[in-house]
Amino acid sequence: MDMTDIAFLFLFLPAVFIAAALKSKWKNYALLLLSLFFYACGSPVYFMLFIAGITVNVLLAYVIQALRTRCRIFAVFVLAAGIGLDAGCLFYYKYFDFVTENVNIVFGTTFGARGILLPLGISFFTFKAISLLADVFSGKITLKKNPVHGALYLSFFSQIVSGPICRYGDFFSGKADFYRGGEKFVTGFVKKVLLADVLGLIVEEIFAAELSTTTPAYLWLGSICYSLRLYYDFSGYSDMAIGIGEMCGFSCMENFNYPYMTASVSGFWRRWHITLGAWFRDYVYIPMGGSRVNSKIRLYFNLFVVWLLTGIWHGASGRFIFWGLLYFLVIAAEKALKIPDKIHTKAGRVVYRLFVLLFINFQWVIFNSQSLRSGLRYIGHMFLSAGGELANQRTAVLIGEYWPFILAAIVFAFPVIPKLRSILSGNERRERIGSVIMAVVLCMLFIWAVSFVAAGQNNPFLYGNF
Repeated sequence: MDMTDIAFLFLFLPAVFIAAALKSKWKNYALLLLSLFFYACGSPVYFMLFIAGITVNVLLAYVIQALRTRCRIFAVFVLAAGIGLDAGCLFYYKYFDFVTENVNIVFGTTFGARGILLPLGISFFTFKAISLLADVFSGKITLKKNPVHGALYLSFFSQIVSGPICRYGDFFSGKADFYRGGEKFVTGFVKKVLLADVLGLIVEEIFAAELSTTTPAYLWLGSICYSLRLYYDFSGYSDMAIGIGEMCGFSCMENFNYPYMTASVSGFWRRWHITLGAWFRDYVYIPMGGSRVNSKIRLYFNLFVVWLLTGIWHGASGRFIFWGLLYFLVIAAEKALKIPDKIHTKAGRVVYRLFVLLFINFQWVIFNSQSLRSGLRYIGHMFLSAGGELANQRTAVLIGEYWPFILAAIVFAFPVIPKLRSILSGNERRERIGSVIMAVVLCMLFIWAVSFVAAGQNNPFLYGNF
């Protein structure tokens, strides 16, 4: 079951709202059962593995909490065992075949790949589980007496497929806000269905084309649309997940902050998938010493480890490792050269912003390609005329057919709505009128988006594969 399915919208979600309206004594039990049902629908093969993962991590968290002040060395041992178990499961299901294939290539062995299916949301579950154990050990959080709270945190249905990677302490710190959460959910739904899925029609056609028949204009259109599609797909899911949480009384930090507004590559990652960056910062980078180290070599080594792991986390493929390490090189260069702070002219800052956007765009091409080689070939053909007039004609047809969606995607990648709200603020009457107009527009867009879903024009979330 997908969060843009009709069954989810009109059957499952109303059941969630009924559960959220129950007295607190029963609310979490009902939401836990619904979350388990959601997972069972999406990944029945691994449902018992999911149950086992929840049970083991919650039990270990309580053991760590009991030992952290009485016998810290045993708490360290239990923490290490829990992290090892979580990381080991992630390695087996996500990376075992990849490692086996590369060992065979390097050493000439003939170990057989197992063709292991990827459990639903295993990357996000693993990081939430590790954060739970680490935060209990450090004393940042104290577990509630009822283990249902820990189980619900690890399994909450809206965050299990594609995040965000919420922390236990944040998750239970919110209060139910049905209006704000509903607005957030509908905004994410519209982003996903009316922008990401429509742009996906362009992307899938262009990235599937034989490069020898294409032209630079055709490929540039595909790469730009993919950059926009991935943003609206993933930020749309995050908005939906956060909105559902807010409606149910659970909190989570924002996951996106207009990332294409960035002035630098490092700034981009402070705006894109914020919860993942914060996780690596808090559980890898800072424990290794972060930037507070005496040696610059150690500083760049810490960055290297973080970006190597970031690439590996996204997928078991050489292209993801290359993708992560390329980000490391550019971010390390920005840190060493103090860019963009050292750029004092307006023209220089504009040029560097353009470089940043081009770099990110090329990185997304590699991210979306079947292999590193095919991604690099795609980028090469973006500058070389390979095909003929037919591809240029097709480019014009695609732009002519989809220009309203492309234009809307570009415009709303900038903080247009916050700007409008700031203009309306300060005058109660204007704020009230503006709120009504925005609510009506959002409702109309939601109905339009639902009609797309009913017609079968929605696609699975892209980050569900990670």
